[in-house]
Amino acid sequence: MARVMSSDDLRARLGRELDALRSSDEALYVSKRGQLAGVLIDVDRYAELIDRIEYLEDSLAALQARDEPEATESWADVRA
Repeated sequence: MARVMSSDDLRARLGRELDALRSSDEALYVSKRGQLAGVLIDVDRYAELIDRIEYLEDSLAALQARDEPEATESWADVRA
């Protein structure tokens, strides 16, 4: 289950919460005035997610290029 904490509570416990995130794959959702306002995750987990997004974007671009060969330049066209 996702953890939710108010911004006021987070302000008082920031150091402890950052330590807890470091040892967990879970995210901490932050609310402000009863509405979700942000998400905190460990920096290593964030880097993993960014790498995964970039890999998926590259995979999607490769699939689109395969499906639309006229939209890409061939090696022979580039050398000319």
